[in-house]
Formats: sequence, structure tokens, C-alpha cells
Amino acid sequence: MKKTLMFLMLTLLSAALLTGCASNADTLASPTPGATNMLDNLMPGTATESPMTDNATMQPEGTAAPAATIEDTRKTVQAMEEALEKLSEVDDAYVITLGDTALVGLEFENQYQGGTDERLKKMVLARLQTVDKNIAKVAVTSDEPLVTSIEALTEVLKSASSLEDVNKRAEDVLKQLTVYGG
Repeated sequence: MKKTLMFLMLTLLSAALLTGCASNADTLASPTPGATNMLDNLMPGTATESPMTDNATMQPEGTAAPAATIEDTRKTVQAMEEALEKLSEVDDAYVITLGDTALVGLEFENQYQGGTDERLKKMVLARLQTVDKNIAKVAVTSDEPLVTSIEALTEVLKSASSLEDVNKRAEDVLKQLTVYGG
């Protein structure tokens, strides 16, 4: 009786300890609504500017932000691809940005039987927005010829000297896709 009780207790303790290791899914932190500017809400009229604010670099309202350099675009696209490859469904990802839209070509893990459904598109958009908040729409495909086209665009981006040629080719591919979001 004593051995059985001890075995049962040890089994329960082991099960409890292992449940913390059950999932290796990458999770995104959800923002807390209303957490920003709490001091301003509590004490009106005491708002202060952040010491990090540089008025010389601030844009007047209604003006466009400066155009991204090709090197910035390369870094952003690489970070987006890495963020998408952390999804359990995705094996390889290829991304090209075109304004506030991202063209995404996905190659899925062999175990994944779903397709590019609404749920996946929503996950992709959320992932890309963790890298670049300006992305409002995504055009996601797993169609092999289109994925190959997007992959070829990423290769062109790596050696391109300007974004115009890449953007023109991206617009041609975008015409073949359905845009989600926005």
C-alpha cells in the first residue's frame, strides 16, 4: 500500500513538472490595452516629452516618411522571413514588401495538411507586423510557381542597386494574388 501511494505521488509530480515542457510553440506577447500614457490619464496636464524625442527628425503630420534604403529593405525582409519560419506550419518563407503590402511565399512542413486559409493569413500578418508596424496587408501563397517567383524576387533584391526594378516585378506578381487585411 505504501509503495503504491509513493508511486502514485511520484507519477503525479512528474506529470506536473513535464506539463511545463509540453509546448515549444513560439508565442507572441499581447499588448495590454490602455497601458500607454497611464500617467497622463491619472494626472492631466502633466504630460512630458520623452527625452528620446528629437524634434528635428519628427515629420509634420500628413507628410510621407522618408523612403527606405535598399539595405533597410533587405534587413527588414530577412527579419520577416525569419519570423515566419518560426511558425510551426512553415518550412521556408520568402517575403517582398511593396509599400504597406507584403508578398509572402510559403513552403509548408510536410506534416501540415492545411493550406493558406484565413487563419494562416491572419497569423502571417500578425508576425510581419511584429517586424514592421507599417505592414497592413499581405498576399500569401503556397502555389509553387508563385512561391518560386517571390523567391526569385528575394534573390533580385539581394543584388539590386535600387528598389524600382524589384517593385515593378513585385507588382506583376501581386496582380496574381489575393490581398488579405487592411
